[in-house]
Amino acid sequence: MSDDAVNNPHDRFVRRFLGEIDQVRQLVLWRLPPEVVAELDLDTIAPAKQSFVDQTLRESLSDLVFEVALAGGGEALVVLLFEHKSTPDAMTSFQVLRYIVGVLDQRQRDSLPLCCVIPIVLYHGVRPWNVARSLPELIAAPASLQPYVPSFTMPLIDLSCCTDEELRTESLFFAYMSLLKYIGRDELPERLPELLRLFRKLLPPATGLSSLETILRYLVSGTDRVTRDQLRTAVADALRIEGESLMPTIAEQWLKEGVEKGIEKGEWIGRIRTLQEVLSRKVDSVESLMSLQVSELQQLAGDLSEALPKEGR
Repeated sequence: MSDDAVNNPHDRFVRRFLGEIDQVRQLVLWRLPPEVVAELDLDTIAPAKQSFVDQTLRESLSDLVFEVALAGGGEALVVLLFEHKSTPDAMTSFQVLRYIVGVLDQRQRDSLPLCCVIPIVLYHGVRPWNVARSLPELIAAPASLQPYVPSFTMPLIDLSCCTDEELRTESLFFAYMSLLKYIGRDELPERLPELLRLFRKLLPPATGLSSLETILRYLVSGTDRVTRDQLRTAVADALRIEGESLMPTIAEQWLKEGVEKGIEKGEWIGRIRTLQEVLSRKVDSVESLMSLQVSELQQLAGDLSEALPKEGR
């Protein structure tokens, strides 16, 4: 995976919520045909122990790989490849082919049996996917030569074509899908309050604060469709209980977790910039914050936390 993939807010967000196995399971159930799902033991889905992307392929492909056993038993595994895209890419099928070959090549070197690889492309661009979805579409060849062109099925989840009714199913998975669909659309300010209230309702207590932080960071860094005031108002309204905002409590919890876990400077910077956005403050540059000591970053995060009871209600 390239540094650009790590620094891309969309990639970070997708990796974060697909780090929850329940969400991966929901994605598989939602988009793979029933006869395919019936062959998989979804209780065994787990992150693959290694990445199969070579150095060259890392420049064009960010991978999320999960292993799952076959329902019929045996040693063969199915590797689910989730490739995230935010813009249509005609070369995706070629990238995926290279990836499949890399998976099988690595298994052969490890003296493991070759296995089936199911690549699932998750696309959330504003316009529908209108480029090639298979290698035969990329390789111009007469009909008599088509049998020599590699061909495989590549399920594509095109969120731009999913209706609001389909995504309004009250589940955490569809809340994530809705946010991905609208993150780059002009309708985001209108949809945001409803989405934040849904996240607040559905996020599990054990991981709710961490997930909410991920969502707020994504809204701060992943879109230009909402202003700071719109974001601040939507967050304050969504987190309000009987007239009181939960934002101060959340900020205090972030601060407490940071002190207890000794988080790195980059994590402090991310939290500070998120809080500055929510408070409609001037957002400090990463460079200026990097020049501060960790203790200074902790103090700044604390000051922003203290400001939330007055500005976040």
